[in-house]
Amino acid sequence: MVDVASMVLGGFQDSLVEVFGSSGGWLFGHLIILSAFSLVVLSIRNRDHIIKESGYGSRHFSQALALVGMTAIQYVVYTGTMGFPSTTSIILGLFGALSALWMINVLE
Repeated sequence: MVDVASMVLGGFQDSLVEVFGSSGGWLFGHLIILSAFSLVVLSIRNRDHIIKESGYGSRHFSQALALVGMTAIQYVVYTGTMGFPSTTSIILGLFGALSALWMINVLE
């Protein structure tokens, strides 16, 4: 059997195997991947309906993209330059990005 779930899920797949056994962990891991893939395909197929009916516009999506981008940049700086742990870097990056976006929206 090909174990795609181990390549995609990594350590989480190992936890599934420990809890459900070899066959059960393989099955649940692949069901998780199949469900996520199906959700992505369904979202892409219905993207026009989602965009029209969700109430979110391009401004919301651009702000979300800016949030992810600023968090990623700060994460790289905190882990690479300053040597912070990963979890701390993500939290600091997220709070820094959220506060920067808040200041931009308030000053706008």
